[in-house]
Amino acid sequence: MRLVPAALGCWVATIVAVTMGWVAGLVLAVGAVVVAILLWVVLLWAMAHRRERWRVVAVTGLATMLLGAGFGAAGAWQEHHVQSHPLRESFGRSVNVLAVVTDDAKPMRAGGFGGERRWIVRAGLREFGQGPAWTQAGGSIVVLAQGREWAELSPGQVVRFRAEVSEPNRADLTVATLHATDAPKRIGEPPWWQRLAAGVRSDLVEASARALPPAAAGLLPALVVGDTVALSEEVRDAFEVAGLQHLCVVSGANFTILLTALLALTRLLTAGPRTSATAAAGVVVLFVVIARPDPSVLRAAAMGSVTVLALLTGRRKQALPALCAAVIGLLAVAPQLAVSAGFALSVLATAGLILLAPSWADWLRARGWWRAPAEIVAVSAAAFVVTLPLMVALSGRVSLVAIVANALVAPVVGLITVIGAVGAVVACVWGDGAVWVLWCARLPMWWLLGVADRAAAVPGATVTVPGGAVGGVVAAVIVVAVVAALRWSHTRRCLAVAALGVSIVLLPVRFLQPGWPPSGWVLAMCDVGQGDGLALSVAPGAAVVIDVGPDPRPMRACLDRLRITHIPLLVLTHPHADHINGLAGALRGRTVDAIATAPGELRPAIARTCAVAHRTHESASVSVPAPPNLAAPTGTPSRPTAAAGEPPHPVESSVSPPRAPGVIAAQVPSADVAVSPLPPDGFVGTPSHSATSTAPWEPEPTAASHPAERASAVDADARPRTGGDQVVCPSGTPGERLATGDSRSADHGVSQWESHGHSDDTGGVERVAELAGAAGIPLMELHAGHEMTFGTVGLRVLTPSREVPTSLAADEANDRSLVMRARTSAGTILFTGDIEAEAQDRIVRGGDARADILKVPHHGSRTTTPGFLRAVGPRLALISAGSGNTFGHPHPTVTTTLAALGTSVARTDRNGDVVIVGTAADLRIVTSRRTAPRARHGPAPRWRGHGFRASRRVRRGKAARVQVVGGRT
Repeated sequence: MRLVPAALGCWVATIVAVTMGWVAGLVLAVGAVVVAILLWVVLLWAMAHRRERWRVVAVTGLATMLLGAGFGAAGAWQEHHVQSHPLRESFGRSVNVLAVVTDDAKPMRAGGFGGERRWIVRAGLREFGQGPAWTQAGGSIVVLAQGREWAELSPGQVVRFRAEVSEPNRADLTVATLHATDAPKRIGEPPWWQRLAAGVRSDLVEASARALPPAAAGLLPALVVGDTVALSEEVRDAFEVAGLQHLCVVSGANFTILLTALLALTRLLTAGPRTSATAAAGVVVLFVVIARPDPSVLRAAAMGSVTVLALLTGRRKQALPALCAAVIGLLAVAPQLAVSAGFALSVLATAGLILLAPSWADWLRARGWWRAPAEIVAVSAAAFVVTLPLMVALSGRVSLVAIVANALVAPVVGLITVIGAVGAVVACVWGDGAVWVLWCARLPMWWLLGVADRAAAVPGATVTVPGGAVGGVVAAVIVVAVVAALRWSHTRRCLAVAALGVSIVLLPVRFLQPGWPPSGWVLAMCDVGQGDGLALSVAPGAAVVIDVGPDPRPMRACLDRLRITHIPLLVLTHPHADHINGLAGALRGRTVDAIATAPGELRPAIARTCAVAHRTHESASVSVPAPPNLAAPTGTPSRPTAAAGEPPHPVESSVSPPRAPGVIAAQVPSADVAVSPLPPDGFVGTPSHSATSTAPWEPEPTAASHPAERASAVDADARPRTGGDQVVCPSGTPGERLATGDSRSADHGVSQWESHGHSDDTGGVERVAELAGAAGIPLMELHAGHEMTFGTVGLRVLTPSREVPTSLAADEANDRSLVMRARTSAGTILFTGDIEAEAQDRIVRGGDARADILKVPHHGSRTTTPGFLRAVGPRLALISAGSGNTFGHPHPTVTTTLAALGTSVARTDRNGDVVIVGTAADLRIVTSRRTAPRARHGPAPRWRGHGFRASRRVRRGKAARVQVVGGRT
């Protein structure tokens, strides 16, 4: 225990110097020296008077102060070097930079689709300058860039590029943040050992794609060597909710498992201690090289080695000093780790395994548990408890299923890691042999993905709590109090009774969800956070979905609660992440007939698909997957998306050559749907209620057809056939030749796209295309004049026009939003996407603005004009905004205008999920939270208790009485 204060002192001193500036670090160092002098005096006194306890305290304190002073001074020197770096004089200017890449590129979450993916690249600066004047200087830099060229850079690669210089976002000894303005120019080759590591990683990814289903193929390299290039966003989200996200990065667990397996093998072979130690050291060095020798991997190696020491010796007195020594050594080598959340989580988890897990396992065994389950549960619980305060401070969320999920997957994680490591070694010399080795991981990977998926799907799997420093301190106090209280049997009984009572109350509400959705519901506005996600009911278990929010989890949960199993049409109003990033959640477990966007939004994806096909054909003699615009048999719904770990079923179809160059379209299957026709030159696939086959460019007219327009699927042949899927590329492009040849099935296509990193392209049109292609869902375009009928519900598109915009820039996407009016039993509903003043004025001038219910544009931002709100004149306004959002949505001017119009307002940030039921003459609102929307006109709301609900109505006329049903989902 004597090294614990020293390690903490070094850590605190480094944090102060790095985050508060070099002056604070220097002051702390001087203060520590003064205290050390006083402790030296105390030590002399204790030795003279033979006071052993005082002597131990003085020695420990003296060592702590001296080490703290040294680390504080070192941190102050490095921070001063960063603050006085010559590159900082170029803030706000563009410079040419020569740097060496130090880590793999990490993807940033995109703000919309249609643009290139942005990447975060860490590098070491070598030179920078303008023209002939160059300055040689070192230091750590962060590069924000876009383009696949950056994603393909390997650590150790020297690059030259031009960038704009700005201040770093974090105080972690980073000199500057550079916004790259051009593609990197490679200079030379990376070192041989980095090329070796890159080859091993790529061979493992390729072998995994051949041996495992797509989800498992993307996850296994992340588990083994931390390579997340093929890890799908859906799997990543499920692991985060289930508390398993630590498995997707290189952590001490990787080293612990490999070293344990190696030492067990050496013991089986009766190797001596020196041989075993040499082999273990070689494995650690080799694994560090393959996983990238950055500070986080070095930290994982140190923590894993300490854990192995604790497991093999069973003596905490040896493991704890080793942990403290590892902390001091790592901070000396890489002081930036002091402010790394990963470093703190790793140290805390290792400390929990050393200090808490053994005694907790003994306690469980004393009460009749078998040894293996007792140790697994104790380890999972210890790691969760000690890291909980920091997780609360960082994320403001707590996973209630983390302990159970980690305990369930613990038996297979080690097996997967060993199989993956063996497969990586074999893949270097024999690719087919590696496929057979990795095939053995199918069953454990199925179990791991299944546990993560089902744990993430549990209602209330995570709870939101106050985050930040205050939330972390409160969580730490609660954890300490609960752990201390559990030492007494009476307290354990009281807590058990309290937990049972809470479960009796909460479980029926969370799992049974009585009365939800309400009978006869018309429209649901899902609480998806800061974004839009709506469902328009068209039949029992079926709904037209309009936007899917920024996150798959809440969108999936909302549609599950609404018991939606079929989506005849899914509309993405415009290309921003808060409207499309939840697409995977909407597709999961549901049949979807078509995905629709505004004109032109999908065409860049088609061009890029064909370009990728051409490049892939040149680099390898294999075909690429077809894009998602695949024809499907008329009247046949698309299949549900596959569960985690299961490969999608192949989608076999063909697309005949188009009349217009570059057109990909498909017959859109949908039951009981009528769409007014358009001229055949429109780029659109159209739903049809007719089960009879007609010429794709001359569809059967329907009763709902608009007399002025005609619609058709463009040159689509929906007949399934045996063989590969085909893709039609723009005429004259290099990909056109390849697209007409063989290609692979949809499940293989997804894995191939993921292996090239497209699975991380969250929010990009490629991601939308991948998901649609994997599920065999046709893509289509809608524009003004389209009319669709879904049973008794009519839907008409008001804007935009059929012309494809000359610019598809993301910052202009709001006014490109699809605006639709729905005719329902609850009255007319106007869906507005995120249109701003210009598009709103066009709608008002067109005379199509009136509606009973308005989905307020752009989450109620100030870009919504009072004139537009007055022209619509809604009785009910729906505002989808995130609770506590930093944008100030909804803006006070919008809510004030609605109040002046006498409009009732329902908001997801206050009311949660909002469901509209009833008829136009007797309109009611049901909310998932007790807090009800505020009545904006007429008499005060009349509350009536109905268990968890109270009701509110909206009637026609100026004196409408409003009643809201506040329930619980």
